[in-house]
Amino acid sequence: MKQRCALAGCEKLLPAVLLLLFALQATVPEGTVAGCSMLNNDNAEQRGAAMLADPATAKQVPVVTMQDAVAQCNRSFIIQPEYLAELNQTGSFPDETDKIPLCFIRCYLKALGILTEDDKVNKEVALALNWATSGETVDECLEEMAGSACEQAYFFTRCVMTRALVDGKSKDNK
Repeated sequence: MKQRCALAGCEKLLPAVLLLLFALQATVPEGTVAGCSMLNNDNAEQRGAAMLADPATAKQVPVVTMQDAVAQCNRSFIIQPEYLAELNQTGSFPDETDKIPLCFIRCYLKALGILTEDDKVNKEVALALNWATSGETVDECLEEMAGSACEQAYFFTRCVMTRALVDGKSKDNK
């Protein structure tokens, strides 16, 4: 039986995911541990459209490649390749209380332009990079953005990843 991708549109995402994992392995110094300096910008009242960037002022094209974003963020927030593999397979990190991987995700999304400097989601960039499967996914996942800035980025990512996994499985079953 031929094995199919679990993610909707994974043919487009697979090279980026593999590149991300490869780049991450190349940038993790063995035995290195780093701290996470995370500001608690907890504003649980901000939801929905308030979390979207203004398309007129947000940058439209990423200035770094995915590999460069991984290398850049891994200098400040070192994340193990197993964490990214778990995120890609299940939609979440194995330990959601560890702030370092959450801050890595925030840094990564900012470097790619999916998050703006003021932590708003740039829907156009997310869609252009095939990071999210639809505008509807982005809109619905904005509701998950709660907690500190790093938590908001991670919860948003977890929602997008989980929806992609579920959508992919439901399409495989049809």
